[in-house]
Parts: sequence; structure tokens; C-alpha cells
Amino acid sequence: MKKIYFSLLLLISLFSLTSCKINWFGASYTVHWLVIFIPVLVILLVSHIWIITRKYKCPKCNNFFKPRWYEISAWLHYGNKRLVKCKKCGYKGFCPTRNKGENI
Repeated sequence: MKKIYFSLLLLISLFSLTSCKINWFGASYTVHWLVIFIPVLVILLVSHIWIITRKYKCPKCNNFFKPRWYEISAWLHYGNKRLVKCKKCGYKGFCPTRNKGENI
């Protein structure tokens, strides 16, 4: 874990020495990298939190379950369904997220 923190600190330190050039309608601007990096990071974090807080309903056994973050973050999805594996019956397929009216 210390290696990860050290690597991130080193990466941020290297980026702090750089800047980005942006061309906007013919004018050229120099922008610090944090101006671009922080909004992108916030969008990624918010979408990740939104994904991992959802509970899924197995279409086979009607069990509600919450997979681990690494099981759903990069899996296929369409609409409100994700390709996950049910913890109770072992069904692996597209499971819809829990509807607001359904109790767990």
C-alpha cells in the first residue's frame, strides 16, 4: 500500500511541474494541470460511488445482493442492468438494479 501512495505522490509531483496548452477559438491559453485533472477525478469518483452503492436483483431467485466494487466497476452493462453473479444461487447474467419501491 505504501508503494501505491508513493507512486501517486511522485506522479502528482511530476504533474505539478507541467502545464497544459488549450486552444479556444484561436486563442492559446496555458492552464495548470489541476484545472483539468480535478473535475475529471470528481466525475469518476461520483460515478464510481453511484455504481457501487446499488443493489441488484437476481432474476432467477429474486434475491437482492450487493457485489463488491471490483465485480461491477468494469463489467458490461446496459440500461439499469449489469453483468454480475448472484451470491445466493450462482446465476451469472444481467441483473437489474433495485427499484425504489422494492424492499430489501
